[in-house]
Amino acid sequence: MILENDANAAALGEKWLGAARDLDDMCMLTLGTGVGGGLVLGGRIFHGMTGMAAEFGHFTVYPDGHPCNCGNRGCVEQYASATAIVRMAREEIAGGSATQLARAAESDPEFSAKIIYNLAIQGDEPARDIFRRVGEALGIVLADIINGLNLPMYVIGGGVSSAWEAFAPAIFSTLPRRSMVYAATAPPERTQAAAGAAGEVQPRTAARRTIVTRALMGSDAGLYGAARLPLLA
Repeated sequence: MILENDANAAALGEKWLGAARDLDDMCMLTLGTGVGGGLVLGGRIFHGMTGMAAEFGHFTVYPDGHPCNCGNRGCVEQYASATAIVRMAREEIAGGSATQLARAAESDPEFSAKIIYNLAIQGDEPARDIFRRVGEALGIVLADIINGLNLPMYVIGGGVSSAWEAFAPAIFSTLPRRSMVYAATAPPERTQAAAGAAGEVQPRTAARRTIVTRALMGSDAGLYGAARLPLLA
């Protein structure tokens, strides 16, 4: 029997058949009810000393930020997960200026990140601002990871990644300011910011470039990664 966590399996799936299939080294962030992570080095999942490597969701992006269940404050999970998106929307509603968000919350008992995303795409400014905050938080944590690891590809997956169009521009505006490694190695042609705004998957480019892109395998990434595990045993 082989046991593996879902984010690690998803990262392996994207490395095997998805966005990072031509690469041996990659990092993945999974955006769902929380924020998970997986790290693949040399074609294999990197587990760390005790199996707790790649807990990227608990990297601090705002030192005095929102309390996290892990005991820290300001973890990226508190700004870039589906749970966080709903919380930030309710905070905007409580402030009294987010009328469309308030109307949506009142009319749908299952008020969700998807509803907030739909409002953002329709042009509601408070909803758009929430996804800008999501992208900024992801840009900050990715900048730290890029500076520390200098890998060729960083993949964003999980259910919230379907809102790529809404948050990706903020990632790519944050990264060059926060990461000297990214600023020196970002693809020079057809900037990632432009592709992010269009909601497109980034193409793999020549070696020695830092690619940040959305996942290709969707919710199946973990299944493919799990299928790959016995072949690496």
